[in-house]
Amino acid sequence: METLLQDLRFAFRSFRRAPAFPLAAVATLALGIGATTAIFSTLNAVLLKPLPYPQPENLYNIRTALTDGRVTTGMLSNGEISRLNGTTTSILRAAGLQEATLTLLHEDGTPQHVKIYGVTEGFFEIFGLPMTLGGFRHDNFVRPAPPPQPAPAQPPAGPPPAPPVVVISYRVWQDLYRGDPAIVGKPIRFAEVATTIAGVAPRDFDTPHGGDFWFSQQLDKDDINHFFDGYMRLKPGATLQRANAEMAPIMKGLERDFPQADLNRIYVTKPLVASVVGDLGPILIIVMSATGLLLLLGCVNVANLLLARGAARAREMAVRVAIGAPRGRIVRQLLTESVLLSTFGAALGLALAYAGVRALLALGASKLPRLDAVTFDARVLGFSVVALVVSGLLVGFAPALRLAATDVRALMNETTRSATGGRGTARWLSAMTVVEIALAIILVAGAGWLVRGFANLRGTDLGFTPENRLIFDVSFLGPKYPNPAAVVTASQTLRERLAALPGVTGVGATSNFPFRNTLEGSLIAQFHGETVDPAHPMGVRQRIVSPGYFQATGTRLLQGRDFGPDDRQGTRPVAIVNRTFVKRYLKGHDPIGLQFSAGYPAPDPRNEVTVVGVVDDVRQKTVKDEPEPAFYSPLSQIPLRRQTMVVATAGTDVASLQSAIRAQVRQLDPQIAVEFELVRDLVNGTLRRQQLGMTLMLIFGAVAILLAAVGIYGVVAYAVSQRRGEMATGLALGATPGSVFALVMKQGALLALIGTGIGLLVAYLSGRIVASQIYAIRASDPVMLGAAIVLVAGISALATMIPAWRASRLAPSGVLHTE
Repeated sequence: METLLQDLRFAFRSFRRAPAFPLAAVATLALGIGATTAIFSTLNAVLLKPLPYPQPENLYNIRTALTDGRVTTGMLSNGEISRLNGTTTSILRAAGLQEATLTLLHEDGTPQHVKIYGVTEGFFEIFGLPMTLGGFRHDNFVRPAPPPQPAPAQPPAGPPPAPPVVVISYRVWQDLYRGDPAIVGKPIRFAEVATTIAGVAPRDFDTPHGGDFWFSQQLDKDDINHFFDGYMRLKPGATLQRANAEMAPIMKGLERDFPQADLNRIYVTKPLVASVVGDLGPILIIVMSATGLLLLLGCVNVANLLLARGAARAREMAVRVAIGAPRGRIVRQLLTESVLLSTFGAALGLALAYAGVRALLALGASKLPRLDAVTFDARVLGFSVVALVVSGLLVGFAPALRLAATDVRALMNETTRSATGGRGTARWLSAMTVVEIALAIILVAGAGWLVRGFANLRGTDLGFTPENRLIFDVSFLGPKYPNPAAVVTASQTLRERLAALPGVTGVGATSNFPFRNTLEGSLIAQFHGETVDPAHPMGVRQRIVSPGYFQATGTRLLQGRDFGPDDRQGTRPVAIVNRTFVKRYLKGHDPIGLQFSAGYPAPDPRNEVTVVGVVDDVRQKTVKDEPEPAFYSPLSQIPLRRQTMVVATAGTDVASLQSAIRAQVRQLDPQIAVEFELVRDLVNGTLRRQQLGMTLMLIFGAVAILLAAVGIYGVVAYAVSQRRGEMATGLALGATPGSVFALVMKQGALLALIGTGIGLLVAYLSGRIVASQIYAIRASDPVMLGAAIVLVAGISALATMIPAWRASRLAPSGVLHTE
């Protein structure tokens, strides 16, 4: 212990004598440790921190997929969920969840659009948290019996089943009902339905993320409509592999019973946490790997500083060895100094990490799943301690190894006047600088890949124009709209009023606006006069839009006509198909005038439509998902009570335009809630994860270049200092300043060339892995790799030019006199 205290006291005295060195080292390590800790804290919050449920590792999300290429929502039917319960040895419980939108009426009558989720029996039980109050009962999930027939032979056995009831979130219970302990059984008002509150969800319950209302779904056990997101809990000790093996024959049984709905369908399962975070997890893993390289780069940089400092302290070390100090004692002293530097760097790095996380959340990361509350828990602090120890060992390893492998006589000779011993240190410095340049190439290439991936996403043709568009939902409910004709009239009246507002260039309405995660129907189509091929069914999506919708969204009409006032109920049903529909199913035939029917689970000839136009493809789900075959039906022929209005503007004051729109809606119906969303913000929200990864990698790439520049500058400057006498002699004997300049530049160029070659090889190999996670990039992208080479080589050249210029300006007489 006394020896350790002596080492610490000696280290502090050494740092006080030359404060510039410890300040530079601590700042470099703080940057690396801080960045690594900040990203680890977000990775911990997203992937490592358990979900707030008992045994969360047993919770899984369930979807379905079709193996024959048909389009599908990926959702489950109630039949596919119910048959998982009680039929396997692995699954404890399975349940489903369906999203809907209702209009909540507050006590003062103010309407508000809210998401509400229909759940099947056992949904809350899957997650294992006790309800705060009340809860669903079995009879809440039983479909109400049909009205009694006249003069029944026997009286009913009991009261009819109860209507659907609602469970509210703990947040709504506190905010709207002030934590009323007698809330169970009280009414809750929606514009669409009158119901009662059955319970309050657990405080930590958050499935789906941000959910506030759940109602009991009443369905037949073998309902085949696919609109459920599935969840299941495995029994303790059960494995997912065994569960999947038991689920496969269940789906085969469904395929036999319902071939039209479940032919070639399979269950797809993944851990619930992976379902929650989506592609944010892989992006954070890539960024975390980059911060690890950045920390390594910082350690190499500080090791270079220690090597150069060790060369300056060579005589001191030699004297200590000569008077009897064990070599291991000196090695321990060097390691103590490096760990001490790492400790200060870690302390400052934690402060930087905290500030960095707050900055990330302020930039919008808090809107991403599980990043609304990033905490510095024991796992994060433990990681910072590991980073401290590892960086301390890495920083002290090279100087200690250099000392252990050097003879005492060489140390005695290693002074600023002797190049013989200094060349050993120079070789170590050169090797470390090659590593720095290689790491910089890898980080800059990684940043370039994420920039290219983000640029590819931003440059993807969406099929519509997001700029200068806003959307809002409307619901035509209540006694004012007793029939479909009243809905059509109200929608048309509202669109006409909005189109007449100053600054409005187009108005339309739709059932499914892109990127809003609205469930689309998956139908099977059949051309007139043809039969369905079971091996190659025509899967299509159906979207319902108003006349003028394509103009309002900027979607190009490629052929034929748009919907018009003559396309109304009672007239010939018409449709507009997209480009992918024509390309996949028509094989060069003219689509105009073509007739087809669609339905589920089989085409319904009563729904036959005539194609009157072709529009461009639209990216409906995400920017990355390829367009699917789809057809559009006119809203005037298929009236919907819920619609999304799209308003194209001339770029005028959006705030005043929103006020004018709100006034028009209120004049039409005060109970319609209006909540605006800019289409540009909607699109940007889908790219927030990629933008976060790109921004972080750009920062890390810039820091890597800076550290590499500092490293190569230090090495070349040290080499010049060791050869000052040699260069001065050459200048005195007739060498030109230009030749000395070229000699130094050659040394820097050689280091940059070797480091670049190693870095490119590693970057290419790692890029083949990264390319699978980033949209439309190639590991061998010559533009990105070339840009990384040019950038790092340019910075290296600039860092070399400074000591080279100084070497060329040496005064031979002064240097030789000093030597």
